[in-house]
Amino acid sequence: MPAVQSPAKVLVTGANGFLALHIVTQLLAQDYSVRGTVRTASKGEWLKNHFSKFADRFEYIVVSDITKEGAFDEAIQGADAVLHTAAPFPDGFAGTYESIYVPSVHGAQSIFKSLLGSTTVKRVVFTSSFVAMMEPHDPGYTWSETDWNDNASKLVKGSPHELSGYMLYLAAKTDAERVAWDFYHNHQKEVQWDLVTLMMPYIFGPALQEESNFSTNVIYRKAFEERPKDQVGKHAGLWSDVRDVSRAHVLSLQKQQAGGERIFIAGGAFVWQDVYKALQTLNNPEIPRPVEDSDVYDIADTAKAARILGLDYHTFGESVRDTLEAMQERRVQ
Repeated sequence: MPAVQSPAKVLVTGANGFLALHIVTQLLAQDYSVRGTVRTASKGEWLKNHFSKFADRFEYIVVSDITKEGAFDEAIQGADAVLHTAAPFPDGFAGTYESIYVPSVHGAQSIFKSLLGSTTVKRVVFTSSFVAMMEPHDPGYTWSETDWNDNASKLVKGSPHELSGYMLYLAAKTDAERVAWDFYHNHQKEVQWDLVTLMMPYIFGPALQEESNFSTNVIYRKAFEERPKDQVGKHAGLWSDVRDVSRAHVLSLQKQQAGGERIFIAGGAFVWQDVYKALQTLNNPEIPRPVEDSDVYDIADTAKAARILGLDYHTFGESVRDTLEAMQERRVQ
């Protein structure tokens, strides 16, 4: 399929989210027109005001329940591309099968059914997650696009109402991405669009709205609310920066060779000691000092993102410092 270049019209679902807001910002800056979906008119009006200088190229539409069949029919009309970022993220991973799993998976089913009838959409970019790859492995494992979290999928099929919110979230992200690929492969000869899915781990970086996301709140808690003892979490995981992830979404529209690909986006690996080291440059006495190094790191194989998207990344230090500075600035306003 051809790449989607500006001034094309792009539908961004869940447009008021932490990541989506960065995506919309980058799209508008590159002369795309954007239609965003939101759950309430008040969220849409906030976006309209936020993007007031792009009033001629930004609009919103309310989709109050993404799980309903036909929920996206109107939103997709006339769009050249779709970026599907809308999915619930449970606060503290608290929730049930109905509040966590169903919206993600049924929401994916809903938008792809709407896409089946589109005559204008050329590319769909689906926001997945690292947790859709994250089966148990020993520290030091090399993660790549070949990994799938089959364990979570099996568990949710067996006893969904007995699973923790965290495990339901893992299963939801895994199965929602499976929905995307299954639908695409089953209907590939019927549709005029191709599919890209993007997976990313912890997303750090400055928020553009008042609410922070889960990952940035983790940074704040580690910096100000939790104190290290002899050692702080030898093993943490992988990270990404919201500015890089949003750029990856835009590049996934623009790069023809991205079509049909599953692409892993990650800036690298970290342990909590690295967070403290990065924050020392802020010269804030409240931030605890790093106390011990660790050499136990996972490995992110992001060769495909480099090859296809030409993506480079902020450094971990930049991402952590910018995250915390943005949060501190909002707290003093």
